[in-house]
Amino acid sequence: MGYLLARMTSPTPLHPISPRSPCVLVVDDDEYVHGALEAALRGLRVHLLTAHTAAEGEALALQYRPLLAIVDVGLPDRDGYRLTADMRSCQTLASMRILILTGQSPDERAARNAGANGLVQKPFRLHHFLDLVREQLGNRDHEEARLPAILARGA
Repeated sequence: MGYLLARMTSPTPLHPISPRSPCVLVVDDDEYVHGALEAALRGLRVHLLTAHTAAEGEALALQYRPLLAIVDVGLPDRDGYRLTADMRSCQTLASMRILILTGQSPDERAARNAGANGLVQKPFRLHHFLDLVREQLGNRDHEEARLPAILARGA
């Protein structure tokens, strides 16, 4: 729990925001997940924003309007399904893609009802995760039905 003391009080982007690179928001309260996803996404040349709570994530989403948000289910102030639904209800975030990340049994129905574009179960295989992220970043101009894709544990 020592990381909580070192954490910044307000969310900030990890890298400068550039109009040429897609912006991705990761909302998770686990520092390990932030580090692992930052390393995984580095090859995609995205600008990464990180938040540790739903409130921080929502504020960053409204401020920077990322193309993709990766939202953990188990957040300290609001669950990821609720955060996803709240962001979906905001007109300025309507085109943002959202992947829900969970270490629990995936709840496809809750993800679908919240408006998620995909559901990723931890642990996941890195190449499957990156393929899904690439797909979501490439589909940002298409507004198809939001039926979550699932990456099964170890698939």
